[in-house]
Amino acid sequence: MNRTELPQTLRRSSKEVQAAFATAHEMAVRRYGDGEEAQRAAYGELKQSYELVTDHWVPKQD
Repeated sequence: MNRTELPQTLRRSSKEVQAAFATAHEMAVRRYGDGEEAQRAAYGELKQSYELVTDHWVPKQD
């Protein structure tokens, strides 16, 4: 997944967040196929460690 394929909120986020989403998305595509279910699964994985703040993703603070 290249940067232009990422949703806007992820494009505004750090490279670390973009890489985490890309990895989660690749794994979800292998499991569910390319589609909405894979997208939802990738976001679910991202939300475990990151949170959406206004218009970009940041690491969660414990």
